[in-house]
Amino acid sequence: MEKRIKHVGYLKTTKTSKSHIPVLVHRETGTKAGDSIPFVINARAVLLYDPSMTVEDILASIDVLKQDVKLREVSEDVEE
Repeated sequence: MEKRIKHVGYLKTTKTSKSHIPVLVHRETGTKAGDSIPFVINARAVLLYDPSMTVEDILASIDVLKQDVKLREVSEDVEE
């Protein structure tokens, strides 16, 4: 049995590397179409965030996100 995270949605990219940003992401980041959404990236994850947030707000949100990820963990039988 493999553990996976139940996702909220996807950011889809085209073959030309353009992406569709879902309305949910715009709502959560306080942006609208055409706005810039700041992000932080590491080797395995990307954090999109509201540009008006302070460092303290972002860190508090990451703590909430960590708990959300734990709640979304589901077990799946993997067929190979």
